[in-house]
Amino acid sequence: MIKEKSKVQVILESVFVSAIDKLIKADAGHLIGFLYVQLDTASGEIQVYDDRETLLEKNIIFDWADQGAVGGSEEEQAEKGAHSYKQQVNSIRAVLAGLKARKIFDNPVFMRPLKVSLVDDDFCEIEQIFVLGSEDSFMEGRLMKNLEQELQNFSKKLFADME
Repeated sequence: MIKEKSKVQVILESVFVSAIDKLIKADAGHLIGFLYVQLDTASGEIQVYDDRETLLEKNIIFDWADQGAVGGSEEEQAEKGAHSYKQQVNSIRAVLAGLKARKIFDNPVFMRPLKVSLVDDDFCEIEQIFVLGSEDSFMEGRLMKNLEQELQNFSKKLFADME
């Protein structure tokens, strides 16, 4: 039985394929090592940027718009929002994995490792969502999930007298 793609997957795939096509066509000797993704959960908009923070492609996924803001207390709304945010990131990961399987990233314009990161409006990394390594290995998410928390705890202990 063939699993049909959801309309969200189709939209995400078209956004990334279009962005990648633009990078390949604009190849001017610049190798790409990073792609940045911004999500606006209120509007459902996804934006894909290259490593020079140039907008490559954007689209609105209406199924994502305001999913977390429907009914309930503020706490329930926040919980729903966090859950839908995780689903959105997982959908992006699934699409990127599918594109990797189709060898979309095998073009010489892409460096290894190629990293796709979710970023905020200031291009500060929120989460690394895809890494295509030098050995062509695929990794999801962060390599060491608890490293950030451990680093914060270490910094607090180290600089406790300065607070």
